[in-house]
Amino acid sequence: MSAPVPQPLEPEDDDDLSVARRRAAVARSRLAGTLVDIQARLNPKALAREAVDELKGAAQGLAREGLEGLKRHPLTLAGASAAVGLFLARGPIKHLLDVYLDETPEPAESLKPKRARARRKGPSE
Repeated sequence: MSAPVPQPLEPEDDDDLSVARRRAAVARSRLAGTLVDIQARLNPKALAREAVDELKGAAQGLAREGLEGLKRHPLTLAGASAAVGLFLARGPIKHLLDVYLDETPEPAESLKPKRARARRKGPSE
């Protein structure tokens, strides 16, 4: 058996080859565009910007849901606010209670009772 002999190029082969080359050029340009997009997305500033945007959106959603919940349950808000206020003011409240509700009597000045001193009679009397 002998090796296959290459066939001479026919006009159809030239058209197929040019079509293939155009397709390859289009594919290369799309790939280059994709690579540019990927590089832009992987830029640290772009990643940080995306993360901030996502956090903003999440925070806005939570705030919106929280406000809707507070509108539905205003007494819960009042109770929670009072609890937070009491917690933050616990030091001054403790001081007031210690000062005004102290039931411990004042300690005696001496353990022995004092006797009345006898008055001295002086020259004027």
